[in-house]
Amino acid sequence: MRESEEIKLRPKSFEVLKFLVENPGRLVSKDELIQAVWMATAVTDESLVQCLKDVRRALGDEAQQIIQTVPRRGYIFRKEVSETGPNIYTEETSSVHIVIEETAESNSGALLYEPSFSRNGTVQPALAGAIAPAPSISKAALIIDTIKRHKLATAFTLTSLALVGSGLAYGLFLFFSRPATSPFRNVGIRRLTTDGKAGTAAISPDGKYVAYTIADAGMQSVWVRQVAAVNSTQIIAPADADYTGLTFSTDGNFVYCVRSGALYQVPAWGGPLKKVWDGVNSQLTISPDGRRLAFVRKGNGQSSLVLANADGTGEPAVLAFRRLPDFFTWSPADGCAWSPDGATIACSGGEGGGFGQRYPIAVRVSDGKQWPMTAQRWNHTGQVAWLDDGSGIVMNANGNLEPNSQLWYVPFPREAAVKIYHDLTGYGAMSMTANSAQLVSIQLTTQSNLRAINPFEEPRRVIQITSGGERDDGALAVTPDGRIICESETGGSRDLWIMDADGSNEKQLTSDPSRETMPTVSPDGRSLVFVTLGQEIWKSDIDGNTRRQLSKNGLFPQYSPDGNWIVFSSPADKWALMKMPSGGGDALALTGLPSFQPAISPDGSLIAYMEVRPRIGTKTLKVIPFAGGAPLYTFDVPNLQSQFDVEWSPDGKAITYNAVQDGVGQIVNQPLDGSPPSVLIESRTEQLGAFAWSRDGKRLYFTAGPVSRNVVLFDLTR
Repeated sequence: MRESEEIKLRPKSFEVLKFLVENPGRLVSKDELIQAVWMATAVTDESLVQCLKDVRRALGDEAQQIIQTVPRRGYIFRKEVSETGPNIYTEETSSVHIVIEETAESNSGALLYEPSFSRNGTVQPALAGAIAPAPSISKAALIIDTIKRHKLATAFTLTSLALVGSGLAYGLFLFFSRPATSPFRNVGIRRLTTDGKAGTAAISPDGKYVAYTIADAGMQSVWVRQVAAVNSTQIIAPADADYTGLTFSTDGNFVYCVRSGALYQVPAWGGPLKKVWDGVNSQLTISPDGRRLAFVRKGNGQSSLVLANADGTGEPAVLAFRRLPDFFTWSPADGCAWSPDGATIACSGGEGGGFGQRYPIAVRVSDGKQWPMTAQRWNHTGQVAWLDDGSGIVMNANGNLEPNSQLWYVPFPREAAVKIYHDLTGYGAMSMTANSAQLVSIQLTTQSNLRAINPFEEPRRVIQITSGGERDDGALAVTPDGRIICESETGGSRDLWIMDADGSNEKQLTSDPSRETMPTVSPDGRSLVFVTLGQEIWKSDIDGNTRRQLSKNGLFPQYSPDGNWIVFSSPADKWALMKMPSGGGDALALTGLPSFQPAISPDGSLIAYMEVRPRIGTKTLKVIPFAGGAPLYTFDVPNLQSQFDVEWSPDGKAITYNAVQDGVGQIVNQPLDGSPPSVLIESRTEQLGAFAWSRDGKRLYFTAGPVSRNVVLFDLTR
């Protein structure tokens, strides 16, 4: 509708518009759009082009300001979408074929006349004996005459057909729009290891054995244990190596692993390592008959899904590839899964280099055709496994602002995804039995507390602000009067808390199921801005009251020193930096490349941020004028930590960020004058998290704590 005017669209054109509206601000590829609208029907690109012409004509968007075409990439719906109106659905019924049996009367008496239509549309009468043929009547005239003489019956029939068709269409609409449900009625969990040193794990197809890695003193080893017993056998001795992508052979007699880009095989109860293939950059998957392997190989600006013989003979062949910036994930901690019928391989992958752009991809084995298995997007998707009936996949993935991966079910071929298990911990590597009755994963438990240090005094003295193994403290902000606002996980949810500088007088600011994080405080100390789980920016007073939404899209908000602006990263705008009035309103773009964690200099003249482009391999700290424009300073940061903060030092002479060097977590200071960076804090035994400077620069607050990694077994009941 345009005001009171109804705009007509063909059904497929409407579905194209509907899918784009449901994915605003995100690049939708041509293949994804065709798969969503036409499903399994084979169509040409021209069908999509014509639908887009219809939609743009209906929207008055001939200039392509609403639906932007990205050459060779896809389309972006640029308008903000409101969901405050009434629910609307569309119904489509198939055409109705009517067969009319008519008894005609002539002057010579009653005749039985059953007309049929030839290819040219003329009536071909059926003759009875020597009766003369009936007069020629056009098909249209015959139907019109019939309807006229049987008005009531025709009306009843057509109304009934319309009601049946509408009912069927509405039923299908409800079926396909209903939320997905987990295929498991019950999910039980138990630990198989307790020392917290596990790295990755896999379960045998029959569910009797589990293989896993142990990291200790800088060395890694591989072990196998019986699920029903507590004893374990070391099958690969400790070495200065990284063993990932563990996979059992289909008969359970061998364990495959990836080390330094090569695939190895070892007997399940120990023996010599045998190299099978080079150029393996993901966890492998094995065909149902055990004769072929599939894995991801990177190189020449693309990632390829490769098929190879399981016995190491012959030459690998590329089944499908994705050219940068699109990709199949090539981390050995991520992987592929062959469907039980052998027809499809599911892979982790995505597009671009920013967060929130990963999803599982289906690849048809017969011809390499690929398509997204769901319209949903995650920050990371890891390992995948098919259910034994081929009805979908299970994978570990984390989305939105989830700090850790959870276990998800993605139906096939339906698109909606749903979590099958969710708690306050995270789940890494994942492997499932052949009958889908059991699953092993790595459970990650973080115990992070808030601490403080003056990094410029000697000797350095760490001050404990919060304590307790049940806490997991996160994002930080410091108020002008020296109090600390901290995201913390206590009582079953992640909320914002405020406390004095020594940790006393702690008070909860938010208390709803949605996660609140990334706090920033106004210069006058009266207002608090933060981000919710839906990547929305909200504002409240400093006590957490009088909340209101500032933006439907944004992460890493930062107050300007004059209190007039909020600078943030915009996922919907390819992770550009944006600034908007602190009271809310239209946002202005400051950058155009993936830009994360903006930090505003104390005098308000500069903005520092990280430009991270992982698929190209660049991580750069840049500084631009507050009004936007070309970078004034650029620093390469090859040792950037995967989760990081960026802050200016209070004197405005340096920029602080998280880093990792040779496995050691660090908080680093980069002087603006180009001097070499200095390490303020480092830890070999604990994970360093968020940090924030006090306003006077005499304290650096930070979170740190151990991460425990154990093998857990899920018992799944359907």
